[in-house]
Amino acid sequence: MRKYELTYIAKPDLDASTLTALIERINGFVTSEGGAVVQTTQWGLRQLAYPIRKYREGYYVFSVIELEASSPARIEQRLRLTEDIIRYLLVRADEREGAMPSAAGAVGASEVAAQDAAQPTTAAEPAQAEVVAEGSPAPAES
Repeated sequence: MRKYELTYIAKPDLDASTLTALIERINGFVTSEGGAVVQTTQWGLRQLAYPIRKYREGYYVFSVIELEASSPARIEQRLRLTEDIIRYLLVRADEREGAMPSAAGAVGASEVAAQDAAQPTTAAEPAQAEVVAEGSPAPAES
């Protein structure tokens, strides 16, 4: 089974018992597809960056789930049809959970500058750089 992260936003006008029932219903969607809910975290009522269906805030819920490869499409269809959810996002979790990119794989700005300096330049480029460096205007290209 593959690990996925499910984040969804519920309507802000839900009371605590309705929100709890909604979370249990969504977890039921996962288990009915043969998956497992690893962790569920409620982030609470938060303001949205922009209005969604005329709502300016919503209850955020984050879950880590395990599903078969064919199940996410069916889960997304059920989430789309659930009226109390105004937005959702289901993504596959990274295989290397919590792993930071290695220093060898990351290219910093200083490395890019060093690579640019090491590349050979054509004869026209140094001449233009010298003209600009002296303060006189660069010759017009025809």
